[in-house]
Amino acid sequence: MVCDRCGKALVPLEGIVSWTRDGTDERSFALTHAPCVPAEASQREEVRRLVWPNEFLRFATDRFSYRIADPDEVRAIVWALSPFVVRHDNPAEMDGMRAASFGAIPGVKPGTEQTATPAAPKEGAEVEAGK
Repeated sequence: MVCDRCGKALVPLEGIVSWTRDGTDERSFALTHAPCVPAEASQREEVRRLVWPNEFLRFATDRFSYRIADPDEVRAIVWALSPFVVRHDNPAEMDGMRAASFGAIPGVKPGTEQTATPAAPKEGAEVEAGK
Protein backbone atom coordinates (compact mmCIF):
# COMPACT_ATOMS: atom_id res chain seq x y z
CA MET A 1 0.00 0.00 0.00
CA VAL A 2 1.03 3.58 -0.57
CA CYS A 3 0.09 6.72 1.38
CA ASP A 4 -2.25 8.97 -0.62
CA ARG A 5 -0.58 12.13 0.73
CA CYS A 6 3.18 11.50 0.91
CA GLY A 7 3.49 8.59 -1.54
CA LYS A 8 5.60 6.48 0.84
CA ALA A 9 5.03 2.80 1.58
CA LEU A 10 2.33 2.06 4.14
CA VAL A 11 1.90 -1.04 6.30
CA PRO A 12 -1.45 -1.90 7.92
CA LEU A 13 -0.15 -1.17 11.42
CA GLU A 14 0.59 2.47 10.47
CA GLY A 15 -2.35 3.23 8.18
CA ILE A 16 -5.47 5.33 8.68
CA VAL A 17 -8.48 5.53 6.37
CA SER A 18 -10.08 8.95 6.73
CA TRP A 19 -12.97 10.78 5.11
CA THR A 20 -15.43 13.62 5.60
CA ARG A 21 -19.10 13.01 6.41
CA ASP A 22 -21.76 15.70 5.99
CA GLY A 23 -25.16 14.31 6.96
CA THR A 24 -25.83 11.58 4.41
CA ASP A 25 -22.90 12.47 2.13
CA GLU A 26 -19.32 11.16 2.35
CA ARG A 27 -16.33 12.48 0.43
CA SER A 28 -12.54 12.87 0.42
CA PHE A 29 -11.58 9.29 1.28
CA ALA A 30 -7.85 8.85 1.88
CA LEU A 31 -5.52 6.02 2.91
CA THR A 32 -2.61 7.63 4.76
CA HIS A 33 -0.09 7.47 7.59
CA ALA A 34 -1.44 8.94 10.85
CA PRO A 35 0.51 12.25 10.50
CA CYS A 36 -0.70 12.63 6.89
CA VAL A 37 -4.45 12.53 7.68
CA PRO A 38 -6.12 15.60 6.15
CA ALA A 39 -7.21 18.14 8.77
CA GLU A 40 -10.72 18.36 7.31
CA ALA A 41 -11.37 14.61 7.77
CA SER A 42 -14.17 14.05 10.27
CA GLN A 43 -14.10 10.22 10.27
CA ARG A 44 -11.21 7.78 10.76
CA GLU A 45 -10.59 4.03 10.88
CA GLU A 46 -7.31 2.31 11.71
CA VAL A 47 -6.12 0.03 8.91
CA ARG A 48 -4.82 -2.49 11.48
CA ARG A 49 -8.49 -3.13 12.33
CA LEU A 50 -9.76 -2.93 8.75
CA VAL A 51 -7.67 -5.97 7.77
CA TRP A 52 -9.81 -8.07 10.12
CA PRO A 53 -12.35 -9.78 7.83
CA ASN A 54 -15.40 -8.71 9.86
CA GLU A 55 -14.21 -5.09 10.23
CA PHE A 56 -13.40 -4.93 6.51
CA LEU A 57 -16.93 -6.09 5.65
CA ARG A 58 -18.45 -3.67 8.18
CA PHE A 59 -16.49 -0.75 6.70
CA ALA A 60 -17.45 -1.65 3.12
CA THR A 61 -21.14 -2.24 3.86
CA ASP A 62 -21.44 0.89 6.04
CA ARG A 63 -20.72 2.91 2.90
CA PHE A 64 -24.07 1.71 1.46
CA SER A 65 -25.87 4.06 3.87
CA TYR A 66 -24.32 7.22 2.43
CA ARG A 67 -24.07 9.09 -0.86
CA ILE A 68 -20.43 9.05 -1.90
CA ALA A 69 -19.17 11.94 -4.02
CA ASP A 70 -16.40 9.90 -5.71
CA PRO A 71 -16.94 6.12 -5.47
CA ASP A 72 -13.52 5.51 -7.07
CA GLU A 73 -11.82 6.71 -3.86
CA VAL A 74 -13.62 4.05 -1.80
CA ARG A 75 -13.10 1.43 -4.50
CA ALA A 76 -9.34 2.10 -4.50
CA ILE A 77 -9.16 1.75 -0.70
CA VAL A 78 -11.16 -1.50 -0.72
CA TRP A 79 -8.90 -2.91 -3.44
CA ALA A 80 -5.78 -1.82 -1.52
CA LEU A 81 -6.97 -3.49 1.70
CA SER A 82 -8.37 -6.70 0.20
CA PRO A 83 -5.05 -8.57 -0.28
CA PHE A 84 -4.45 -8.21 3.46
CA VAL A 85 -7.95 -9.44 4.34
CA VAL A 86 -8.87 -12.14 1.86
CA ARG A 87 -6.23 -14.71 2.74
CA HIS A 88 -6.70 -18.24 3.94
CA ASP A 89 -4.01 -17.76 6.57
CA ASN A 90 -4.97 -14.30 7.88
CA PRO A 91 -4.42 -14.43 11.66
CA ALA A 92 -5.04 -10.68 12.04
CA GLU A 93 -8.57 -10.91 13.39
CA MET A 94 -7.83 -13.53 16.06
CA ASP A 95 -4.63 -11.75 17.11
CA GLY A 96 -6.49 -8.43 17.12
CA MET A 97 -9.39 -9.80 19.15
CA ARG A 98 -7.02 -11.44 21.61
CA ALA A 99 -5.08 -8.20 21.99
CA ALA A 100 -8.26 -6.11 22.12
CA SER A 101 -9.43 -8.14 25.09
CA PHE A 102 -6.44 -6.63 26.91
CA GLY A 103 -6.87 -3.22 25.27
CA ALA A 104 -3.58 -3.54 23.40
CA ILE A 105 -2.06 -3.88 19.96
CA PRO A 106 -0.80 -7.36 18.99
CA GLY A 107 2.84 -7.77 19.99
CA VAL A 108 2.79 -4.89 22.50
CA LYS A 109 2.83 -5.75 26.19
CA PRO A 110 -0.20 -4.51 28.16
CA GLY A 111 0.48 -1.18 29.86
CA THR A 112 3.17 -0.15 27.34
CA GLU A 113 3.12 1.78 24.09
CA GLN A 114 4.45 0.62 20.75
CA THR A 115 7.79 2.33 20.24
CA ALA A 116 8.67 1.42 16.68
CA THR A 117 7.34 -0.23 13.58
CA PRO A 118 8.43 -3.87 13.35
CA ALA A 119 11.50 -4.22 11.16
CA ALA A 120 11.08 -5.78 7.74
CA PRO A 121 13.01 -9.02 7.16
CA LYS A 122 16.46 -8.49 5.68
CA GLU A 123 16.91 -9.19 1.98
CA GLY A 124 17.65 -12.87 1.47
CA ALA A 125 16.97 -13.80 5.10
CA GLU A 126 15.09 -17.02 5.79
CA VAL A 127 11.62 -16.43 7.17
CA GLU A 128 9.29 -19.04 8.61
CA ALA A 129 6.20 -19.02 6.42
CA GLY A 130 3.54 -20.72 8.48
CA LYS A 131 2.82 -24.15 9.78
